[in-house]
Amino acid sequence: MDYIPDDLSVVVLTYNKPDALIKLLKSIPSRIEIVVADDGTLPGLRSRLPEQVKLYTHEHDGNRASTCRNEGAKLCTRDNILFLDDDVTPHGLCYAAHSMALKMHEISYGLLPREQWIVYTDDRMLFYSRDDQSLWNFGWSGNMAIRKDVFFSIGGFDADTFNGSDDEPAHGFEDLDLARRCFMSHRRMCLNKLALAHHPSAHTSENPSEAVLRNQRRYQEKWDEVVA
Repeated sequence: MDYIPDDLSVVVLTYNKPDALIKLLKSIPSRIEIVVADDGTLPGLRSRLPEQVKLYTHEHDGNRASTCRNEGAKLCTRDNILFLDDDVTPHGLCYAAHSMALKMHEISYGLLPREQWIVYTDDRMLFYSRDDQSLWNFGWSGNMAIRKDVFFSIGGFDADTFNGSDDEPAHGFEDLDLARRCFMSHRRMCLNKLALAHHPSAHTSENPSEAVLRNQRRYQEKWDEVVA
């Protein structure tokens, strides 16, 4: 029998992907607390969710991923939070791998292979062979676990900087910003190669939209990096 941790809450960010969301929710072991952080899906989502699933939602106004995840985290009652996106499929060992890592570390970054469970075929794996101090560059919130007290002590995701709106859509980089703040505050981080979540869609950096580029510029300005 697989080990199912009882110290883990899962926060799933979603927007207008009900079928993918339900598929993910059905795959999560029932012992794990689940919170859906909804960025304004059309009405009717609550009726499709299992009764035990908690829900945070608001009227859609651009992209407010940071706010959604922050508010979702407030509904968690367990010691550790695993952030997932609605279009991933975690491996059965993903939950236990994160839980065990958080007994020694404060943040656990899982992998997001595009080919299911064959991590070496994902070109992003090239980055993981580097042993340097830039681990936070790969702190993707599609599969990231963190101790709840640490998450709130560093202020959660930066909604003031990275939230979008209908007038100025903005997407991404709020997770890298959080990971960078964890690094700057000397939090114990690990790259968890046992915590896999299948992520079939292309990474945003491969063909970035204007919304992604907008948040990239915000990220660079916040951290005083050179903006091309």
